This record gives sequence, structure tokens and C-alpha cells, in this order.
Amino acid sequence: MTLPFDTSLALKLLPLYLLVAIGFALGRFGEVRGQDLGRLALFVLSPAVVFKGFVTADLSGALLALPFAVFGLCSAVALLAARLTGRLWKDGRERIAAFTAGTGNTGFFGIPACLALVGPDALPIVVMVSFGATAYENSVGFYTVARAEASVTGAILRVLKYPGLHACWLGALLNLSGTKVPPAVMQGVDILSGAFVPVGMMIVGLGLAQLRSLRLDLGFTAFTLAVKFAVWPALALAFIGLDRAWLHIFGRIGHQVLLIESLVPLAAVTVVHATLRGIHPDRAAIAVAASTLFALAWLPIVFSRFG
Repeated sequence: MTLPFDTSLALKLLPLYLLVAIGFALGRFGEVRGQDLGRLALFVLSPAVVFKGFVTADLSGALLALPFAVFGLCSAVALLAARLTGRLWKDGRERIAAFTAGTGNTGFFGIPACLALVGPDALPIVVMVSFGATAYENSVGFYTVARAEASVTGAILRVLKYPGLHACWLGALLNLSGTKVPPAVMQGVDILSGAFVPVGMMIVGLGLAQLRSLRLDLGFTAFTLAVKFAVWPALALAFIGLDRAWLHIFGRIGHQVLLIESLVPLAAVTVVHATLRGIHPDRAAIAVAASTLFALAWLPIVFSRFG
């Protein structure tokens, strides 16, 4: 672990923490409701981010398969976690814990971390990893959260009605077909996608504002952090070892990106789902905040050993 990395990463994350503080102030003193911002982020801003990402990505070569592989792995981890969390909780936490087990803050945290540690050559790979995680969040992840609110058919219908899912396939279709999106449309998409980061971070603060005492849900937080900082790095290191020995799909930069992305904190959209459905948003916000602080120390330690 080196001081220059810690300093640069902390400086990159400082604006995000300031946004969390703004959200906390709005929730505690301005009576702003997190549910309203949650709907805005989930049904308008997030689909814009997804669409922009897929329509502008370089979907060719080995990188083309990467988001699909990440999507499959995220989905498998989440569905396996759902079987376990269903035995631990029955009040909605099982859905949130299963959802967050399948993803992480691969964009807002992962991209700056990769650029700081690996350099600009990491950008194409880290973006594709982030796309795969985002595709999970907007399909299987959304189903995981909505499953208990309806029958299987009803939950699938909710997913099919979710704009983020259609943003995925529409962006990819336009990209692969070479269809140019009108500049006026892309300008609108840019405006909406640019608002996702500040709104998402303020939702974390709004969730924390609902706290009247700093009572840690030890079981929920321990489970989510164990999956994020133990299971995911173990999976990444296993694949890296397999790739180095036999597959030879990625080089050193690709392996470094995969390791870093396995060490990112919990996804901020976890708080969006918890807030929108009234499933202990305070506990979700604490878990996300704790994982972000922990990642600042854990990521450079693991990366310096295995990166």
C-alpha cells in the first residue's frame, strides 16, 4: 500500500462524500424524501447511463464477451445468495442482501481506482466490466428485489416494464448495427446520465438521514461485506490463475482490472432499491458507507499483494 494511491483515490472520492453529506442534510433538515429521488434515479437516470454506455462502447473482439461473462457471474452469485439469505431474514433484507451480493460500485468507484492504479489503458476493460454489472442490476438484480412483491410471472412483467432493461438491448442494438443516434437525443441522454452520480450519492445520504441512532445491523452488514470483499476477490483470483495457466484471454492489465473491480464497495443503487421499497434504507446506507470506507484500505492491500 502506497501513500500516493491512497491520497489520489481519497481525493477522487471526496466529491462523492460531499454529495452524501448534502443528501444527509436535505433528509434531516429539508424533509426531502428518498423515495422520490429513488424513483427518479431508478427509472430515468439509470436507464440513461445504461443506454449511453452501450451505444458508445467498442463492442468488438474479446471485449464483446466480457460484459456477458460478468453479467452471468453476477446473476449466478445473486441467485445463490438469495437461497441463503432467504433462510436468514424474512423482512425484505434477504432481497436487498441477495441483490447487492451480485454487484458492486464498479463505475463510480471502480473506474477511478483502475485509472489511478493501472492507467488509461485500463479504461476499455473496466468500462465493459461495469456494463456487465449494470446489465445485471437492470435485469436479474431488479427481479431479485421485486420477486417477493409479486408472483414469478408478475415479477418478470415488472422487469420487462423496467426502462433500464430496454436501455441495455436498445443501446447494444444501435451500436452493433452502426445506427447513429441523433445529436439532440444524445445531448438529452448526456444531461440525464450526468445527473445519476450526484443523485445516487445523495440518496445514500438521505438513507443515513433516517437514522436516529447509529445502530449497526451486524448480521446484514457482515454478510454483505463478506460476499463483497472475500467471495468476489476469491472468484477473481481463481479466474486470473486459470487464465494465466491455460486460457490466455487477458494480459496483465486485464487481470489487474478484474482484481480491482472485485474489490470495489457495495453498489450505491442498493440504497435506491431499499429506499424505494421501504426495506430498511438506513441499514442499507450504513452497509454501503461502511463498505466504501473499508474498500479504501482493503483494495490497496490486496492489490499490492496479488496485482
